Amino acid sequence: MSGALTLAWPWALLALALPLLIRFGAPPRRHDALHHDGFARLWRAPDGREWPALLAWCALVLALCRPLWLAPPQTEWTPSRDLLLAVDLSDSMRAEDMLDGARQQSRLEAVRRLVGELIRARPGDRIGLIVFADHAYLLAPLTRDHAALLTLADELDFDLAGRTTAIGEALAVARQHRTRAAPTAVLLITDGRNTAGDADPLEQARAAAQEGLRLYTLGVGADPDAPLLPPEQRDPSSELDEPLLRELAAIGQGRYFRGRSAGDLGAMNRTLTHLEPTAAPRLRAQPSQELYPWPLALALLLLTPGLGRWPRRHHG
Repeated sequence: MSGALTLAWPWALLALALPLLIRFGAPPRRHDALHHDGFARLWRAPDGREWPALLAWCALVLALCRPLWLAPPQTEWTPSRDLLLAVDLSDSMRAEDMLDGARQQSRLEAVRRLVGELIRARPGDRIGLIVFADHAYLLAPLTRDHAALLTLADELDFDLAGRTTAIGEALAVARQHRTRAAPTAVLLITDGRNTAGDADPLEQARAAAQEGLRLYTLGVGADPDAPLLPPEQRDPSSELDEPLLRELAAIGQGRYFRGRSAGDLGAMNRTLTHLEPTAAPRLRAQPSQELYPWPLALALLLLTPGLGRWPRRHHG
């Protein structure tokens, strides 16, 4: 968003008509009336010597209007809880058992959409992105650059972190990259159980709770009787360790969510926004720069003896 030029006192532009009012509307001059040598010029037709004075008057009026250059607005936000999103990219997230209306999609595709909606719903919050499978990695640190976060969320893919599920490592990375400047919440999104990494999920959750992190967990996967699934398919969520996810959320004083469809993920998003209120705009500041010195300097230059006189044309 670019800046804008404006006038603080635009009504002062009415003074531009003052010379015309004196020339055409003033009563005949009397001897006892207020007299100034400059008034005599206003009753004569302007020639080349009067134009600098008229330009000086226009510049003075413009300076009186206080022209301002307004920079783009800057929004300050109330302090809020930072949010770290830990997304499971293990091979099981390829399962296409998530329904979005009548459309069937993979778990990762539904989670991508969830992450995007969550980022867009929290414009003033600092959000970070962690991905995990064989190991856990910080994909984006806590930031308010949500455009970059949305780009990264759209590019989440299975080749980024491996095939297994390192839940404990994901919590360890979240602990490492929290900040002490604001309280932090972690949303752990997975469809499996802890099958990789050296970090124990429960130990990491206890340590995180002692450090002030609040932990939310989301288990992803459809029920066996979900529509559009092959009748012979086994329980698509059989690998989901719900007891562990519930215990992690309890330790972290958060909440466990269950996502069986895209609709469930949307409901989870709304509930999380209610549990963790987003930052609100506190002040909209619009820095301004005074520009009146420029027309004022021009007026003074034109009124300087010898500098504001235009040469008289000679005819003959």
